[in-house]
Amino acid sequence: MLIAAFTVFGGLFLLAGMLYLVQEKMLYHPRPYSAQVLEHLPAGLVPLADAAGSVVGFYRGPPAGGVPRRLWFLFGGNADQALRWEDFATDHAAADVGYLMVEYPGYGACLGKASPSSILAANELAVALLAKHLGVSGESIHAHASGLGHSLGAATLTQYAAIHPLQRLILISPFTTMKTMAQRAVGWPLCELLVHRFDNQKNLDEIAARGLPPTTILHGDRDSLIPLEMGRTLAQAHPQIIFVTVEGADHNDVIGLGDPAIRKAMAE
Repeated sequence: MLIAAFTVFGGLFLLAGMLYLVQEKMLYHPRPYSAQVLEHLPAGLVPLADAAGSVVGFYRGPPAGGVPRRLWFLFGGNADQALRWEDFATDHAAADVGYLMVEYPGYGACLGKASPSSILAANELAVALLAKHLGVSGESIHAHASGLGHSLGAATLTQYAAIHPLQRLILISPFTTMKTMAQRAVGWPLCELLVHRFDNQKNLDEIAARGLPPTTILHGDRDSLIPLEMGRTLAQAHPQIIFVTVEGADHNDVIGLGDPAIRKAMAE
């Protein structure tokens, strides 16, 4: 019996150790750009890079140029790239609107490894570099900036907005907490090993404590990755949040299918 017990507990301990060590690879799925992509960027698209050449984002300004009256920060999901937002920015172009497409460490051409803290630092650097490019202050940027994030991007957006107030938030397919997602995947108590604890519930509570800006949550009713009820739970915690169910949408096609509702939320 002792041998059996040691075998069981030893196996569980080994499994826990492996999950702890490899959780970065389980959580993040970075994809780099090819050299050809970076050498042939669309006209007018401005890469934002630090002194080491790490590209932390891209900026698409208004068609007429100049400092935009409204600015949208775009936060992509897992296995995404900032340049995936280029079509979105082009389709939603307006005379007074600019788009900052943020990149995460390890993704695209952004150096480093992804974590909540490293992503926040990269986002802050992208905003600072954009402010420098436009010749304005960081405070001026935030005074005209709103955020839109999908999936993991919704969590990186609320993380950013909890520290740097934005004018409007649009969260697409958000989870409640990363720990809850981990519990769905590996159960308890293994979920307690999670280090990268993104938490939309906590972030929205912190934002609401100082005054929640106009906020819309969109979620596909066929989302096979993040349950619809997670988005609904976040909205129900703050009655002023507008909740939109995108009928027929799964996790990755929700932006396209939900475009009318996204446009409405951006324009209000």
